Amino acid sequence: MITSFFKQFRKSVILFALPALLLFAACNNNKDKKTPADPAAEKIKTDTTKPASRETSSLLTIAAINESREGKNVEFRFYERQAIYKVDKTNEIYRSNTDLLNEALKNNIPVRFVTDAGTLAVTNITKATDEEIRAYNTGDGPNSAATKIKGADLVSIDVLKIDTAVFNRVDYQVKFPIFRLCTNVVPDYATLVNIFNDCASQGCNKPPPYTITNCIPFQYVKDGCYARAHKMRQMISKKYGYCVEKVFSFAIGTPNTLAVKANMWGGCCIEWWYHVVPLLRLNVKPKIGRPYQVCYVIDPGMFTKPVTLSTWLQAQKNTGCNPNATVTSYSIQPGSAYWPSFYGSTNSFATDNNYTLTEQTLIGYKNGVTCP
Repeated sequence: MITSFFKQFRKSVILFALPALLLFAACNNNKDKKTPADPAAEKIKTDTTKPASRETSSLLTIAAINESREGKNVEFRFYERQAIYKVDKTNEIYRSNTDLLNEALKNNIPVRFVTDAGTLAVTNITKATDEEIRAYNTGDGPNSAATKIKGADLVSIDVLKIDTAVFNRVDYQVKFPIFRLCTNVVPDYATLVNIFNDCASQGCNKPPPYTITNCIPFQYVKDGCYARAHKMRQMISKKYGYCVEKVFSFAIGTPNTLAVKANMWGGCCIEWWYHVVPLLRLNVKPKIGRPYQVCYVIDPGMFTKPVTLSTWLQAQKNTGCNPNATVTSYSIQPGSAYWPSFYGSTNSFATDNNYTLTEQTLIGYKNGVTCP
């Protein structure tokens, strides 16, 4: 096209075409120059044609493998992910790796998965090297949380039968010993709201600047609750000094799932196998009777204000999204608990004491979209 342009107009516009050609060449030269690599960006391939279509290669440990209720897909529940990831059971990447997956599930061995955070699909499966497994298990790997703590037991629950008059009181939750380890609780509801608003203001859906190192992707509730909760725990502990526990909810066993409607982010339905948020205790001083404490949670991905523990749990049983939606159990853990490292009735949790995994996840999901 440039050649024909010169043939037709070279007598009249050669003085103008030459500078344009030089500019075109300069632009092409600049395109060939590589900018310094961003390690976080290299790990995530972004498909700009689909919102939040993001492929990530990670070592993941399998909590459970189930056939989906419609029978077409195989569902993976990973300790390191709250979302339930899927692959078509006729897909060769699954069919050729069934022995690997069964061994990994039986012996708790991490496997390298490529997952798409936009579609929640498993797009590749490969065996991890011995060195990768060693690094993961010793805490030297890039997405390893090798240090584990023994947490409180899981408590079975029927959220439709909660007596909210007593359930949210700390003195009702005495089965969780963590409450005895810290006594500096939130003094009034106004302070609680201020803490919630402070956390929410650090959301990636809000304009910068932020007062923390990386914004918190509340707008992407499909996955990453463990990182959001841990970052909020760090914020609240440092800035306010109040006790911060974590509350985990679970949907264990097929076909159980947690299900919520993401009303703040487009109204689509979201499913998880577990969820976690910071839990704060509010001091209540009634006009008559002794003071008591109430359990509230901070979850700006689901709510616009602090809500009681019972409200938070009940919201995760949205049978309009999934008829099998249920909360099978919950547990209140120390603030150091990051994600579960068990499946069933045991109670160990991985930690992220230096917040390395937290920051990686915040960066990875900062541009995520919940509803297409």
